[in-house]
Amino acid sequence: MPEPAWPAPPTGLCTQPQTLDVEVGILGAGIHGAALARELGLRGLSCALVDRGEVGGGTSQWSSQLLHGGIRYLLTGDIRQMREGLVERATWAHIAPRRCRWEAFWMPHGNVLEGLTHRFGIGLYDHWGSERPGWPPALRLGHVPAEVFRADPRSVQAPFRGATAYADLMTWDRELTKDLAASSKAALLDFHEVEGLEEGAGQLKAMRLRDRRDGVSRLVVAKRWVFALGPWTDGFLTRWLGETRKRLRLSAGIHVWFDAVPGCERPWAIRRPQGRILFVIPRDGLLQVGTTEREVEDGWVPIVAAEREELFQALEQNLPAIPWRSLPIRAEELGVRPLVAAGGSTTHLSREAILEPHPRLTNLHLVLGGKLTTARLLMHELATRLSGSPYPASRTEPLRLWDGQTPDLR
Repeated sequence: MPEPAWPAPPTGLCTQPQTLDVEVGILGAGIHGAALARELGLRGLSCALVDRGEVGGGTSQWSSQLLHGGIRYLLTGDIRQMREGLVERATWAHIAPRRCRWEAFWMPHGNVLEGLTHRFGIGLYDHWGSERPGWPPALRLGHVPAEVFRADPRSVQAPFRGATAYADLMTWDRELTKDLAASSKAALLDFHEVEGLEEGAGQLKAMRLRDRRDGVSRLVVAKRWVFALGPWTDGFLTRWLGETRKRLRLSAGIHVWFDAVPGCERPWAIRRPQGRILFVIPRDGLLQVGTTEREVEDGWVPIVAAEREELFQALEQNLPAIPWRSLPIRAEELGVRPLVAAGGSTTHLSREAILEPHPRLTNLHLVLGGKLTTARLLMHELATRLSGSPYPASRTEPLRLWDGQTPDLR
């Protein structure tokens, strides 16, 4: 994609020295890079957090903004990954309560058998995810009463007979990523472009950078390195290390934000073919819908007309009483998920992450794949490898707010 896809740097100057010598250099200030910086700081290891843009300015701001156990894993049978996500969901509620909000999501069903199946599966989901710090007592789970379901305008003329409510955690992912970075002791080098790598004795020794704000050159020297570049991993390795093996496949999902629709108070999660979920979520005074899925080749991709049309058709098929095409679109975005490369459709690829030691540079780890919910857990594991010591209080120590503000969580 062209250079303008990256946001222009802000005014002001970076106050970091021109040469930094740290224990760990982290390239990529998304959710994984920021979480690792916090984990290293908790263990007393120095690190530099480097990014071409701002903290949380790439994939980390284009997710579904859910810290979830993965209700779709009930459909795919990946119970282990679901239960891991449910544990981490509770961790986020502990350490970032001001960036999270519990919600009762409705999953509608079309007939009695499907309704019974939902109630059984969702019952397991909520049972295994019963740790819900700060759960609002007014929210009700399980069977949605018929009169309550019919009062929602989305139920009118829809092919659904009722719904089952389950718990999940909503967040503001960009702010959460910034909070992680602010909770670290990292030397932050945002808006810095890589200009070269220095190798020696089978290791990555240093990285040469250029400050995009004022053109100043900086050198980061580190004993160990971690690349947490998300969908840009393969492209970076090709450009700077001459590698051609594809480690990732990229799956793009569209999110569209409409004006709020009166009466749509609860988030809906509608099952679709191939294990996909159509979300319709009221939040921040708007109505967020998504997502379709297609495989793409780059981290910066536009929304194509066919993709938008497919989403409108899904909305009209499932929720026909709402005039979707006449609702003003307030914003739209396309998030790109990096999935570990494998055969078959991306809809069936795991969202799990892999920590891969680089085959040639022995002090370099690559973070491949992954998702928002389990980023802290994965980086806890990596920081434990790098430091030789775990830090259990990572699950309970509150994050520092990067802006000192508390969002409106009503």
